[in-house]
Amino acid sequence: MLKKDDKVFLRLPREDSPTKRVLRPGIVIEPESDAYLIQLEELCPGIEESTDAFLHFEVARKFLQQSASVVQKGLEEPLVIVAQLHGTPVSAEGRQSFRVSCLGSNIKATVADETACEVVDVSATGFAFYGRGDYEIGRRVQVTISYEGKEHKGQGTIQSLRRMTPRMLRYGVHCSDGTGDTLARSLAAINVAVQSEQLRRLARKS
Repeated sequence: MLKKDDKVFLRLPREDSPTKRVLRPGIVIEPESDAYLIQLEELCPGIEESTDAFLHFEVARKFLQQSASVVQKGLEEPLVIVAQLHGTPVSAEGRQSFRVSCLGSNIKATVADETACEVVDVSATGFAFYGRGDYEIGRRVQVTISYEGKEHKGQGTIQSLRRMTPRMLRYGVHCSDGTGDTLARSLAAINVAVQSEQLRRLARKS
């Protein structure tokens, strides 16, 4: 079904939460029956040979997904993998909110008093960022995301944290709006815009 230069997204089920799924953009380099050589746009630290995955792709204006496993993984950048497909594709449309990785998109956030935090991914209901501050799970914080010259302000609740280095942590934030805020209702548009820009960037490379 997939052809050379088709645009795809890789998803690792173990990164999923009940409401969010992370999509990593890539491009088909070489199709071979039910196995595909795929070049990912970014590094994926959690991927190894035998990793279970899903491929997401668009066919006839329908967004589909198909289960897969990683059978080979390159060692250099850009990361190249061989994905073995299983079963048949099914609709990926649903009520889940897709988290789109946006490392390299230069999207910054201000969280509480911490400025210039790098936004790691964004969904229709929240985002993740790298920060040095100490934010406990459940804490409410004022957040601002700067994207394409505009600032979107709102309220955020820290939902997850993971230490990346001795001084850097990755935080997941669920967003809501207070009076006069715009962030929560702008996140879906930012999510789509980032995904579209990634696809355009991949198209220019192909």
